[in-house]
Amino acid sequence: MPINAPPEFFKAQEKYLKAKTREEKIACLEEMIRALPKHKGTENLLAQLKAKLAKLREQEERISKTRGKKKGIRKEGDIMVAVVGVPNSGKTKLLNLLCGTSFAESPQMFSTVEPQTGVADFKGAKIQFVEIPAFFKRQHLAIAHSSDCVLILGKNEKEIEEAKKVLSEFRVEKPVVEFLWNTDFEELKRKVWSACGMIRIYTKERDKPSSQKPVVVKKGSTVRDVAKRIHEEFVKHFKFARVWGKSAKFPGERVGLEHELEDGDIVEIRIK
Repeated sequence: MPINAPPEFFKAQEKYLKAKTREEKIACLEEMIRALPKHKGTENLLAQLKAKLAKLREQEERISKTRGKKKGIRKEGDIMVAVVGVPNSGKTKLLNLLCGTSFAESPQMFSTVEPQTGVADFKGAKIQFVEIPAFFKRQHLAIAHSSDCVLILGKNEKEIEEAKKVLSEFRVEKPVVEFLWNTDFEELKRKVWSACGMIRIYTKERDKPSSQKPVVVKKGSTVRDVAKRIHEEFVKHFKFARVWGKSAKFPGERVGLEHELEDGDIVEIRIK
């Protein structure tokens, strides 16, 4: 029975036959598996490809552990976002544009071999973006597992779906934001922030302007949670708080410790 594979499969197969490194072979096999139609006529071929991929990944894992290459990424922002996409989807370009970094951009596939990171500002909060190389090594995908959300980018819907398959294969279960290069960057950061389920709370002292740097807490947090983040003594000696923003019935509403806050609220805590 013919496999009726699309041109993408044979292109990946050709690259696989020319590949010289283990990393390149792994990436090409993953492309072949994604492109191969799934039906009875391809069952044997699919099994062979998956067996080759599993063997190469096992070798890569063993060598990485032996050499101590397994690297983590130190969290530098209020939230961490894993940037995932197929080869040449523009991950490095996006990182440079969002974060002001200057990583080398190349039209050559698989030019990024290790995770790259940068930090972008979002209304005082810091969003750390981590580019995951398109080799999709297990140790690199571990970063996605520990991130707050995943940003998938591609030039078209097909590339987005291919990246989703990778996340599914590695069982990455995080909130996902899709980016097709047709979204304003500020809007993209807003979507990422919303997907992560965090809120920004700006504190202030009496008769003074609010802080420019927010306290970042989980959605659903209360005045008590923010007070704890500032100092335990603020809870112990709490008198009342005044709130300006979405959660307040009117500007400067007087509230207690259990008042639930919303993104962008300003809180002034009074103590005894």
